[in-house]
Amino acid sequence: MSSTTALPAAPHVVIVEDNVDANNLLRDWLKLRFKVTSFLDAESTLRRIKPSKDPIVFLIDYNMPGDNGLILKKKLMPSFPNAKYLLISGLMDDKLTKQARAAGFDDLLPKPFGMPAVTEKIDTLLGITRRESVVDLLRQASQMVNTLV
Repeated sequence: MSSTTALPAAPHVVIVEDNVDANNLLRDWLKLRFKVTSFLDAESTLRRIKPSKDPIVFLIDYNMPGDNGLILKKKLMPSFPNAKYLLISGLMDDKLTKQARAAGFDDLLPKPFGMPAVTEKIDTLLGITRRESVVDLLRQASQMVNTLV
């Protein structure tokens, strides 16, 4: 009789970024470690994402057409009471930092940023202490495949 251990579900990250290239880059990077859903604007996010009490991380751009990131967060909060919110922006200054903190964002990340920086922020928000790099994870996966062959 064999026993199997279920792997924990990957944490869910929701990206809301209107720049298609940035959205795709974030999605492709983050899906290596997380379940990722991405949207290009606030309206489609609000229309398509289902309310949840799960610990989701919303990665929200500030400057988007329609509702900006601060307004979107305010609209999301009642439907996602356990979510964490990370504001990203190329316009990060003292004024926006104060506005974002007042709006209850859990953390801020000024653009441009490296992909490891965004992963570290998400890990911190989720309380993940495991700090293996993606290179280490890929190396481990390759070794596992090699042992199966």
